[in-house]
Amino acid sequence: MEVGFVTDVAENLFSDGTTNWGRVVSLVAFGAVVARHLKQSGLEHCIEPLGESISSFLLRDKRAWMIENGAWEGFVDFFHVEDAESSVRNALMTFAGLAGIGAGIALLMR
Repeated sequence: MEVGFVTDVAENLFSDGTTNWGRVVSLVAFGAVVARHLKQSGLEHCIEPLGESISSFLLRDKRAWMIENGAWEGFVDFFHVEDAESSVRNALMTFAGLAGIGAGIALLMR
């Protein structure tokens, strides 16, 4: 199984020129869901190329943005939550975002 479709999904996710941590996390979460599906389908040998494809895209196309936004520390700071109400709100927003991505992927797979 070829995992080149992941680059297409990544390019589509960032196609409007907007980059933010939410989109970066969405791409990685998408990869995790695909990896789980690959494992359940007995295609474990495709998981490493999947991870390499996502990593290559982020390093090739989003490296400068990630460095400008604090790299790992910027990521941690962005998602740091001070209070429980914010945690619930962020969890719901993340769920809604991932559901939207899942719907988009389902549409692409038709």
